[in-house]
Amino acid sequence: YLKERLEQYVQQLQIVRVVRQPERKGLITARLLGASVAQAEVLTFLDAHCECFHGWLEPLLARIAEDKTVVASPDIVTIDLNTFRFSRPSQKGKAHSRGNFDWSLTFGWELLPAHEKQRRKDETYPIKSPTFAGGLFSISKAYFEHIGTYDSQMEIWGGENVEMSFRVWQCGGQLEIIPCSVVGHVFRTKSPHTFPKGTSVIARNQVRLAEVWMDSYKKLFYRRNLQAAKMVQENNFGDISERLQLREQLHCHNFSWYLHNVYPEMFVPDLNPTFYGAIKNLGTNQCLDVGENNRGGKPLIMYVCHNLGGNQYFEYTSQRDLRHNIGKQLCLHASASTLGLRSCQFTGKNSQVPKDEEWELTQDQLIRNSGSGTCLITQDKKPAMAPCNPSDPRQLWLFV
Repeated sequence: YLKERLEQYVQQLQIVRVVRQPERKGLITARLLGASVAQAEVLTFLDAHCECFHGWLEPLLARIAEDKTVVASPDIVTIDLNTFRFSRPSQKGKAHSRGNFDWSLTFGWELLPAHEKQRRKDETYPIKSPTFAGGLFSISKAYFEHIGTYDSQMEIWGGENVEMSFRVWQCGGQLEIIPCSVVGHVFRTKSPHTFPKGTSVIARNQVRLAEVWMDSYKKLFYRRNLQAAKMVQENNFGDISERLQLREQLHCHNFSWYLHNVYPEMFVPDLNPTFYGAIKNLGTNQCLDVGENNRGGKPLIMYVCHNLGGNQYFEYTSQRDLRHNIGKQLCLHASASTLGLRSCQFTGKNSQVPKDEEWELTQDQLIRNSGSGTCLITQDKKPAMAPCNPSDPRQLWLFV
């Protein structure tokens, strides 16, 4: 649709060039191609499904002029998926968000912590962000090249924004959101494009970033993505020697430094939990499952054990709580007869595990709740709590 019409249109814009790849290779390769032919001092990357608010570019360029190591992102507002209505920014400021990640290496958003609000002197002040969305940002061309552009062996799309986030911070740069720069973005509910190799493309990209930047913390990711763990076992993620060499040449910090200095709010699960995996009932041979889209508050279910992790992944931690923590940190809690899932009360320093979230895995394979004194059971094809009875196979459980 746009090929010939676009070529004709950009002829009116003397400084604009359209550069095409001979075949579809995805976002990462396209951006590297664009960066290689760009001639200006600053590169600006934008997704196609964006619309820029008046005066959006100057604040990004001004910040980079002050500090060449800043990777500057605009304040991203929503363009409605169905109507293309632009959410205009508030003139009086707003509750800003910054980028984060979870241990499945999925990017997300969170409200600013108190210390970041205090650091900002006024509404125009940049926001420090542990990660960035990666679709919309400006960067000094020289710094982009110095810091290693993108990992050229990553394919299509996925994980490149988290990889660049870790790399920039660990190697002496900083990610900032500039509130005076506003760009609208269509947040889609699903990708309009297919992945040539399915989800394995994203998993492979994530393995590459974990192996290069995360040190021993990569174990947390592999426990949550069995597809990625299998790739590591089979050494099926490509050569990373150049990226490891880049980390060494730039004298980059380790991942522990990143967690302590850039994202101290991040909850770090046990690197070596007491037990982890699926929780199988010996009476029914089914596994405890949080069900679809359960972010706490929905009932748990019993389901055929599928050995894929995901909804059936749990950890029994050194604090004696039972966590489903692929993304959010969610904990099992119990009353005398019911079982539930909610945000974990233990969040690290200055917090404790309440008794209704504390569990004992007994030698006779019961799972006993410390608060109620009752045990986990399968009743009417659902998980529930009941008086403990080690002779009832519906109360016997095994981590598998």
